[in-house]
Amino acid sequence: MYRSNHTNFLHVHIDSTIFIVYKYVIRMTCWIERERGKMSKKNEGSHSAVTSVDVARRAGVSQSAVSLVFGEKAAGRVSEQTRAAILRAAQELGYRPNRAARTLRSGRSRLVALAVPDVSNPYFSAVLQGAEQAARKYGYAVLLAHVRDERDWQPVVLDALTSWAVDGFLLCTMQPPTGKELAALQGKAVLVDVFASELPSLRLDIEAGMQAAMTHLLKLGHRKIAHLGAAVDAETFHLRHRAYTRALQRAGCTIIDAYYTQAAFTIPAAYEAALQVLQSPDPPTALVCDSDVLAVGAYKAAKALQRAIPEQLSVVSFDDSVIARILDPELTTVAIPASTIGEQAFQLLAATLEHTDAPSQITVPLELLIRASTTEARQ
Repeated sequence: MYRSNHTNFLHVHIDSTIFIVYKYVIRMTCWIERERGKMSKKNEGSHSAVTSVDVARRAGVSQSAVSLVFGEKAAGRVSEQTRAAILRAAQELGYRPNRAARTLRSGRSRLVALAVPDVSNPYFSAVLQGAEQAARKYGYAVLLAHVRDERDWQPVVLDALTSWAVDGFLLCTMQPPTGKELAALQGKAVLVDVFASELPSLRLDIEAGMQAAMTHLLKLGHRKIAHLGAAVDAETFHLRHRAYTRALQRAGCTIIDAYYTQAAFTIPAAYEAALQVLQSPDPPTALVCDSDVLAVGAYKAAKALQRAIPEQLSVVSFDDSVIARILDPELTTVAIPASTIGEQAFQLLAATLEHTDAPSQITVPLELLIRASTTEARQ
């Protein structure tokens, strides 16, 4: 489980197999040098790499002007005409500035880390895709970081920021930072599907999404509705369960403890948790899952118990990942526009890093997509 105690909200470990910033930078630098060498040979027929001196000669300007342009310090110091000539010469020669050297000159790596609790979840993959698409427009690259609730996250963040390994963080679906972590991330982080007044955030209207899912099931006549929650200590999942409970109370339904269980973001864990709920003495007729991945486990449990979906068990989920359309019957789900969220989150981070005007909070509406996994409750 991804757990943290209430006095120490965010202590996470960045998995070395997923996110080693320094090795990534070294590999990227080596790749750039190889590609620059290839381009130089192709365009000049020479075995030497194109340098800023070559660009300066081709453009008829000084080397310092080239350095200012590629060091992002040309504003007010290099005319637009000269800048265009430098960029044109660089393109003709196949010149690519050394990322590591540029980082040393500018103090910026143009790298951003997207920190998520589960890199195997297709929802977070879609968030990454959207963030990457937006980042390219701003001249950034995005790294994917797998975070876990450990107590060594603070030095990793401080080291990554002070060494210029990354310029900022997108913290997705986790508890907000506090203390030294929060201070270090001021002006360098955006929270995604999380809220903290001290940092800009992009929030999902999760409560409205759960309300829509519950209203749909209640209108179908379901009164015995279970909740398969994610075993992640994050605000978004707490909000889902509170909205689920509130909907049952408003409908006058009895709150049954056995109808609520949690599972890690794995199909085996979801299968075991769903199996336990579905084997209750008075089993539910409907099940709401916190993600499409958890819904897969629920489908497998229903099949093992020979409970037909949706005739004997209606299932609703969150995400609307590709999984929702692969499952048979296709899954009714609260659609979370993951790619759009990634794009908007990066745009908010870019505005924060560039110190331009940006809203402190953005709320993304969600939509329930009704498919074949829900039907009227049996009387």
